[in-house]
Amino acid sequence: MTTPAGSDPAQVLPALCSVVRAGEPMSRHTTLAVGGPADHYVEVETREQLRRLYSFCRERGLPLFPVGQGSNLLVEDGGIRGVVVRLRGDFETFAFNGDEAVAGAGALMPALAAVCAEKGLGGAEFMAGIPGTLGGGLLTNAGTPEGDLGSIVQSVEVFDGEFSTWRREKLEFSYRRSNLGGEIVTAVVLRLRRGDPGEIRALMRRQLDRRAERQPLGTFNCGSVFKNPPGDHAGRLIEAAGLKGHRIGGARISPKHANFIENTDKAGAADVKALIDLARARVKEKFGVELELEVWRAGVPR
Repeated sequence: MTTPAGSDPAQVLPALCSVVRAGEPMSRHTTLAVGGPADHYVEVETREQLRRLYSFCRERGLPLFPVGQGSNLLVEDGGIRGVVVRLRGDFETFAFNGDEAVAGAGALMPALAAVCAEKGLGGAEFMAGIPGTLGGGLLTNAGTPEGDLGSIVQSVEVFDGEFSTWRREKLEFSYRRSNLGGEIVTAVVLRLRRGDPGEIRALMRRQLDRRAERQPLGTFNCGSVFKNPPGDHAGRLIEAAGLKGHRIGGARISPKHANFIENTDKAGAADVKALIDLARARVKEKFGVELELEVWRAGVPR
């Protein structure tokens, strides 16, 4: 396998990837709508494209940073150095084998949950309200009070120049954590259970209704900012600290749920980080609790 001759990424990447954009604002690729420019943003649609891109980046010492829907990601105002890659095409597909779903890491969790329901496969209902890809969700063991990915994963395919499969016994999942950090996840096998399609759809609707009642859907946000501390809820602590609705710059702590930060007026990462620091300090001061970030941070400050 060879890559095109030359060392200038701007010249070589178009021959390797389906989509290539230099200086692409990452605010276009995060649900918080925050983030400075990536040196190079690319999309790959096939395994061969991913192989060639990986080889090119490794030969030239370029960092390769995979992103999904950007729903749990805070990108710094200075952007991301190297190459940001989104898995598209073949990586967005899914198929079924009995009670198992075989899905690409680029597949959206709500889309997969909907098809599972139509096929009478339960266990994935919680994914209907999580606006992210399976690859991103696996890194943080995405979930809701009704379930999480780690509980239904059978195996995960990762890529580090070659494709390999991590079986269940190699995988480690806990609350909003997995041992897949730093890996390029390309596919996953989920073990589901047979059920009545109507009942599964009804359960999904109830879960989505509860989510809509409690969370600020329809705004620019990154989901839960902090992990819930043992025996308590981050949102309750932040609200009790008097910060619900508090603003810094174009960002505010949601008046609907205090564990969400919303971009209400062209906020930058600096605004969001200032709210994060304030919430941590105020909760530590009032309750002696250290809030741990759930959102991932990437890039360099401006």
